[in-house]
Amino acid sequence: MPPQGPIFIIGSGPMIGSHVARLFAEHGFEHLALFSRSTSNLSRDASFVTSAVPSASVHTYEADVTDHGGLSAALEKAVSEISVPEVVLYNAARINFGMFGQYSSEDIVEDFKIPNLGLYTTASKLLPHLQALAKSHPDAHPALFVTSGAIIHQPFAPVFSLSMAKAAQANMTKLLAEENKDIVHVALVTVSGQVSMEEKEANPPNVASKFWELYEQRRGSWDFEIKCGW
Repeated sequence: MPPQGPIFIIGSGPMIGSHVARLFAEHGFEHLALFSRSTSNLSRDASFVTSAVPSASVHTYEADVTDHGGLSAALEKAVSEISVPEVVLYNAARINFGMFGQYSSEDIVEDFKIPNLGLYTTASKLLPHLQALAKSHPDAHPALFVTSGAIIHQPFAPVFSLSMAKAAQANMTKLLAEENKDIVHVALVTVSGQVSMEEKEANPPNVASKFWELYEQRRGSWDFEIKCGW
């Protein structure tokens, strides 16, 4: 059965987000929704996908994941314009270098909100749709995937704030996975190190392939976490 799609990618960008979009388009997802704060980035990422798959219909939405109301509205608009997603990827984060004591309280709150408030908003709005899809289309693969990192297992002092925030996000993701067991595939791809095209394993195409690997897993044999670059 061909993929039903579409896929929603919250936190599109030149590395993981756009490469996941491109790979899923190459595997038959006809409709893709990209979300980012930057309209120029959205335009670039959409072109990156359609240059490889001209038939793909890429919809773009400007949204700030730290703005609960704005992100909620963008997600609702995408559902109304495209359809209920089959796959959701939450990929938003920022790398804010600093040791303990080097952050302002505002920095710590912002670093928490991007991976956590944004994921909470996304899950609140889209998980009910994914749950309904699981019931109405048993052959579909409804999924909520999250980009994570090795710091959830081994905190890294030079990104003290991000280490705390991503650990909280991993816990939220695990809770969502437990609550949606055998209904929606909730899972992490944890990437070790900096993602770049020069990396042997932590390069965007390879990281994207891990999300496709999760998508292809059948109910009853779902992984919660796939590691990349370890």
